Amino acid sequence: MRAVVVTTSYPASDEDPSGHFVRSSAEALAQRGVEVHVIAAGGSVLDPPSRDGRLVVHRAGGGALFAWPGAVARARESPLRLLSAAPFAAAVFERLREVGPVDRAVAHWIIPCAWPLLSALPRTPLEVHAHGADVRLLLRAPRAARAAVVSALLRRDARFVFVARALRDALAGSLAPEQARALELASRVEPSAIDLPPVAGRAAALRGEIVQSPGERLAVVVCRLIATKRVELAIEAARAAGPGLRLVVVGDGPERAALERLARRTGLAAESSPAAGGAGIAATSEGRAAVRFTGALPRREALAWIGAADVLLHPSSHEAAPTVIREARALGVPVIACDAGDVVAWSRSDDGILVADGTARSLAAALRSVRSRRSDRAPAIFR
Repeated sequence: MRAVVVTTSYPASDEDPSGHFVRSSAEALAQRGVEVHVIAAGGSVLDPPSRDGRLVVHRAGGGALFAWPGAVARARESPLRLLSAAPFAAAVFERLREVGPVDRAVAHWIIPCAWPLLSALPRTPLEVHAHGADVRLLLRAPRAARAAVVSALLRRDARFVFVARALRDALAGSLAPEQARALELASRVEPSAIDLPPVAGRAAALRGEIVQSPGERLAVVVCRLIATKRVELAIEAARAAGPGLRLVVVGDGPERAALERLARRTGLAAESSPAAGGAGIAATSEGRAAVRFTGALPRREALAWIGAADVLLHPSSHEAAPTVIREARALGVPVIACDAGDVVAWSRSDDGILVADGTARSLAAALRSVRSRRSDRAPAIFR
């Protein structure tokens, strides 16, 4: 059996933090004996196919738009990047022609991967994975356009996989009742597969850099630094939580400079790292490190910071099935998050996830309840 996966998110290397959920999903398919070809954004249309374990990866360009920190953020920063969408689509169609006949097609993202790109394979069984940003884009589109996209995929007999029930409910709730019922019958809810490398040794070393006494606690935020992640609430909560709390912000993005200014205004920051790496340290009046901005890090290093923490802070307002929360729980790290996507549903079956109101005060109260070191946590696995 042969399958093709079309996606705008796929890691350029093991240490690239982008798109590992797609890679894990494709790898799970390959483990069942399927020959899997991945057509992904990035690289150049001139690049020959490459091997990634069991997978054959075909690059289709489009990196000007489909790259970190996300197509929406990149288009807002420079609308001209939208012009790369057409060449990317043309390259995908050419890659599909080169791959040849397949028995199964998988799209990661409703738009643009399922519709319109995989319309080029009208008779091939199609599985569509919805991750969040694609559904939110549809919800912002005119009702007629949204209905037309869903109708086209349903006529195609597509099967939908939503990573969060909240996503499916939101999309179905925006459709006419008959179309909503058809979507629900053609779909299931299943969080994306995750695959974690061993990070325990590095996590212990990182923790030793930050935590200097038994009473100190380490909170970590890992995300793209964009407005919807609300990292400003984490910074304000760290200040309000009182002495003994260290905060590490892992990631980069258009909000970074504003966040560093906020840290300085709240009396937490003394210095900052370059935007593309290094470790910027924000200090209290006593000179002790209170906030560290690491910038963008390789995936294994980012996971090690999670493993080093007493708690992962995730105050994001727009989520579906946040991978970083699932990674933290798989590493045995408790999470303080805000109500978004399926987070509240997860918290009902996992007491390692605490849901706080979307305020710095509520997050600070939750942080004050975190003990200084984990000793009795067991990993929680979401299925």
